Amino acid sequence: MGVALCLMLFVAAVGCSSTGGNDGNDAKPDGDNKANVSNAPGVTADSILLGAYQPMTGSESSYFRMGKGADAWYQHVNENGGVNGRKIDFKMKDDGYEPARTKAIVKEFIERDKVFAMANPLGSAPTSAVIDYIVEQGVPLIGAGTGAAKNVNYPSELVWPLYLDYTREGGQLVEMAQNQFGAQKVAMIYQNDPSGQTDLAGAEEYANANGVEFVAKQGYEVSEVDIASQVITSQQAEPDVLILFAAPEHLAKALIQVQKLGWDVPIVASFIGLDSVVFDLAGEEAVNGIIISTIFRSPDSDSASIDEFRKILKKYYPKEEPSAIHMWGYSGAQVVTEALERAGKDITRENFIEAMGSIQGWKGSIIPEVNLSKDQRVMVSSVSWMHAKDGEFVPFTP
Repeated sequence: MGVALCLMLFVAAVGCSSTGGNDGNDAKPDGDNKANVSNAPGVTADSILLGAYQPMTGSESSYFRMGKGADAWYQHVNENGGVNGRKIDFKMKDDGYEPARTKAIVKEFIERDKVFAMANPLGSAPTSAVIDYIVEQGVPLIGAGTGAAKNVNYPSELVWPLYLDYTREGGQLVEMAQNQFGAQKVAMIYQNDPSGQTDLAGAEEYANANGVEFVAKQGYEVSEVDIASQVITSQQAEPDVLILFAAPEHLAKALIQVQKLGWDVPIVASFIGLDSVVFDLAGEEAVNGIIISTIFRSPDSDSASIDEFRKILKKYYPKEEPSAIHMWGYSGAQVVTEALERAGKDITRENFIEAMGSIQGWKGSIIPEVNLSKDQRVMVSSVSWMHAKDGEFVPFTP
């Protein structure tokens, strides 16, 4: 009996330490796969796992274009051999732009799926809810679609934002209202979450410093179906210019209400609403005339890089009409793959982050030039302007 017991204990011990005992949560591949030369979470001999939360459904689902743009680029890269012999396994999960769901999804990505990095996710409120946890777990967060101050100014080399702080953009929106239309009084309707609150703060800061009066500040919740009351309150305040910080769906609703009221007011809007779907939802007449900021050239640009973007998006998502929001994800994914390439075959999170900081003067993206370092981690750092004219957004020079 003693010998049998010892034998049982011996077998049990061997079983616990063997690859056959892998419960699926180990970052290393099982014995049927090739050796993982990098030994990094989410990396096998032939793949790199990236995760992204996206609003695939819900009131902000037009933003899922960002995920589709990123996915189109990764599919293109994979079809052309991948990165250093590895394919990009880009997994997206639907959080509906609901921070509570985002938390559960990110925990699953990191603790169960063992992603190498969170890449090209969408949303200010969702990102603000999970960024602390992501960094605490030592996971890179690359190219999130948010300009909320918490994300853009996060003090960690693991965080590489896609675009500039909304504080800066908010100031630029008021500056445009003042310089282009001579505005002395402005009203603002904004999404009442970390993104809109940050943009409002920047707008107020510029206004206070430059003699512009805020006569109305109206927030709306992402879940609100009707924002007519915010538009009516803004009209009653008699501003010289109406500023809109709104996603495409809510931007369209605001423009429809302005039209219904017969309110003839100049409108300056944030790039977060820059999408052709606004014309589809609101109608050409309601949209024409607004000025809207942008962080990219027009999707209709005749540049070689934008032409390639249109072709790649159409190849993998033939029903999608190319938009600025697609370009958010696409451009961020281009930067991710460039850094992965520079990190080499024996990739780790550490040398990937070093590679991100080495991208200087790089023109291999639809971003005209990418300049990153440990002290400058934002991929796109300035805005330009578009004008709604004849049913499309065209470049505008103030």
